Amino acid sequence: MEITLVKAAGARDGDRAYLEVNGLTRRGPVHVVHDLPHLVVESLLGIQDGLWAELAAGWHAAAGRAATARDHKRQKLGRIVSGAAAGVPAEAWLTPGHRRAKTITNCVANRWGDGPDTPDGVRDRAARANDRALGELLARVDDTTIALAIRGVKDLTRRWMALPPGGKLTLAWPLPRGVFAGATEDDPSARQ
Repeated sequence: MEITLVKAAGARDGDRAYLEVNGLTRRGPVHVVHDLPHLVVESLLGIQDGLWAELAAGWHAAAGRAATARDHKRQKLGRIVSGAAAGVPAEAWLTPGHRRAKTITNCVANRWGDGPDTPDGVRDRAARANDRALGELLARVDDTTIALAIRGVKDLTRRWMALPPGGKLTLAWPLPRGVFAGATEDDPSARQ
């Protein structure tokens, strides 16, 4: 899936996301600042049932319709990919994979400064979630990949913030490993 993110051009404009799958482009219900870290983490950790896999599969159509609505109240509902567009609480619509992706993304992004931004810090935060499947996921991921995810979240966030109003950022799902800060030339996945 190709992802084109367009930064708001002014105060009355909003950030927009366009998702192209199999030659068809649709407006995506993406909240860029929140969902870019998901893109990094889900790509690097190989999460195939999180937010971005759901978007690629065409899920969250109600939120997508809300994102493109002319009515401001409906647009606001579409800014978060969720059952919120239909008035459904998160507990009722969030899939186990999406919930796990959300948890590990929060552990990597560490927006609340809960411990160090290191692989051990991520593992510690994830252990507190008491989710066996999350523990199994992290058991398959090496510290180098976790460190790359930490740097990748920061790098992609900086790239987005540095864009001028109306600027575009084009990415893909999943992101190739070479997109991330710290990927090396001798890493075969950096040539994707």
